[in-house]
Amino acid sequence: MSDESGGGDGSNTDGETGDRDTDVLLTADEPVDVDPSILHLSPAEREARGITDDDVREAFRAVLVSGTDEQKDLRGVTLPSLSLDRATITSADRNPVDLSGATIEELSLEYSRVTLPLVLDDATIGALRLREAHLESALSCSDATITGPVDCFEARFDDDVLFDGTTFDGPVDCDEATFDDDVRFDGATFDDAVTFRAAECHGDSNHLEDNTRFSAATFRDAVSFRETEFGFTRFDGVTFHGDAVFQEATFTGDAEFERADFGALADFDEVRFGGDTAFDGAAFRGRADFRGVSFAGGARTLVDDASFADATFHEEATFYHASFRYVTFATAEFRADAHFESARFDGDADFPDVTFAREVDFDETRFRGDADFSGVSFDGPCVFRGCEFEGGSNHLQDDVSFECARFADDVDFHDAEITSVNFEGTAFGGTVDFSGCVVSERIDIRARGIDDDAFVDFSRGKIRSGRIVQPAEGWVRYDLTLASIGDVDLEAERVDDRRQLLDYFRFCRTEFDEFDGHTFDFSGHREYLDRNGWTIHTFDEPSAVDPEYALEMRPEVVETTYLKAKQSAQDVGDMKIAGEFRVKRQQYSRKKSLGVVRDAEAGLLTRTKNFGRAVENLFLGVTCGHGMRPMRIGLAFAVAPLFFAIPYAFGGPLFETGAEGFYENLYFSYISYTTIGYGDIGPQGPLARLLAGSEAYLSTILSALLVYALVKRSEL
Repeated sequence: MSDESGGGDGSNTDGETGDRDTDVLLTADEPVDVDPSILHLSPAEREARGITDDDVREAFRAVLVSGTDEQKDLRGVTLPSLSLDRATITSADRNPVDLSGATIEELSLEYSRVTLPLVLDDATIGALRLREAHLESALSCSDATITGPVDCFEARFDDDVLFDGTTFDGPVDCDEATFDDDVRFDGATFDDAVTFRAAECHGDSNHLEDNTRFSAATFRDAVSFRETEFGFTRFDGVTFHGDAVFQEATFTGDAEFERADFGALADFDEVRFGGDTAFDGAAFRGRADFRGVSFAGGARTLVDDASFADATFHEEATFYHASFRYVTFATAEFRADAHFESARFDGDADFPDVTFAREVDFDETRFRGDADFSGVSFDGPCVFRGCEFEGGSNHLQDDVSFECARFADDVDFHDAEITSVNFEGTAFGGTVDFSGCVVSERIDIRARGIDDDAFVDFSRGKIRSGRIVQPAEGWVRYDLTLASIGDVDLEAERVDDRRQLLDYFRFCRTEFDEFDGHTFDFSGHREYLDRNGWTIHTFDEPSAVDPEYALEMRPEVVETTYLKAKQSAQDVGDMKIAGEFRVKRQQYSRKKSLGVVRDAEAGLLTRTKNFGRAVENLFLGVTCGHGMRPMRIGLAFAVAPLFFAIPYAFGGPLFETGAEGFYENLYFSYISYTTIGYGDIGPQGPLARLLAGSEAYLSTILSALLVYALVKRSEL
């Protein structure tokens, strides 16, 4: 027997024997005396009769070549090692050789061509060697036990191959084997290492969608299907105790791994799934690698192209650079870190009610269809940094939904691009980073804080439109520093809470008019703004949160904030709010000027100019409230002469006016103030002349301020 032959003996790649030496077994021209009786004897009986193993082999060859259907019935026989290497094994009637229940020390068909079916069901075989063999007919080896190695390296099987329920005690090598018809290993048990590297499992064109089956098989050691080509394949209910490597494999048809149990590493890196793929209910107890995997999906639009529904990932799961069409992970559980960095979802991506127990990373992931994360539990940090949520063409309301999701830790949407998103009923437990995030259509948020310091950072973000609602309990703070927001409605779930609504929103150099036709409107918050002194650049309790703000709260920064808010109010026609924001802007403009005055490094001229600006600003603020307080300037205009009358009446010779008594001096003060002097009284003392001139000057200034304030007021 030649059982050590390698693959380099000049064999053709299609499994033919080529020009090698072969024993050609053909039907003889002369009748061959076939006596299968010795094959049915026990080894002890053969030894007693002096029958050698070679005699048994010759009898077996004769049965193969010329035996009748009855003579080929060898069920239950016990045979020594059978070496039929480098032979073309054929028979005139092509009836199967039935070795069901047989016990064979070893069966070797290396480099041979076999044209008749072999039945080895329930057989016990010491070793099965089919290296580079070409089996043109079916091979049935169901419920058999193979105690030694199985070598099918570069073997070719043209017809069905059945190993259902077979137990393989030794290693199995099917590297580069070709299965052109259906092959089944349902319920098989592999106790040693198994390798199908670069094998081809094409299956027949019977459209049964199960060309290759390993249903309920058990692999107790490592198994490799690296670079293997599959058609329609079933691995449902399979148990992998060791590493399962499918790296760079190709599945041209549907692949089913439902309820598969991966006890160690599951390596699907760079695998191509051309049909629909199901991992429903699968358990990944070791690391799960799906890096660079492609789920193209079949032509059936009603079925998810890839499904991981109810799957459990006990260790790290990696889908880095994976590509999906329609996929669902509904109710899946990730108990360790999950990585989806740079993945691509070309169809809908469904993650409803998924549990991420630790960190999950969707960094730079692309969602071309709708994404559903409703009811998801994010128990660890969550990263959606740089993601693109484009949404599908099915015109659903939300392109991405986090409805009723729970973020127990920090979540990062930094620089994400979202068309429309729903955060209705969401819970935030840590800092939510939306900095630089762009919402090109709409955002709806009704989120509660798990803790008192829940904080959403929307600094430098852009929101075209939307609605942010504070719930009945667990309010969340929103920082909109340097953000651009359009017509975003800010609401409170309970009407009584609306008076303190803006306490939880911070505007700092926020743009309100970037989106044409979508301008933020402060009109609905007049009651709060009036109560809170028209302050919008701080939270109600700054100490409640301690984030790193995008900008330092310098006076010039706050001044710009209220300038932009004023312009927003003007754009929507609310001049009252615009005026109040103008007052706030002037207050911080004065603080900015005083800051320059106190700066010892600034030049003298610069400090002097800013001192003048600060004094002017203070004067306008005190007298007319920067145009917003006409009653104040009107009252000042009316009562100012009264204060001049006092020194006229009681100041002595220096303030002499020629008038007697306080009433006449008050009369003199008013005619001097209004510059209508009748000539009956005039200032005589030197200081009286100075005050009289000053009154005329002050009258001019106050009257101008009164007109200015009345004009501004008329705009409201």
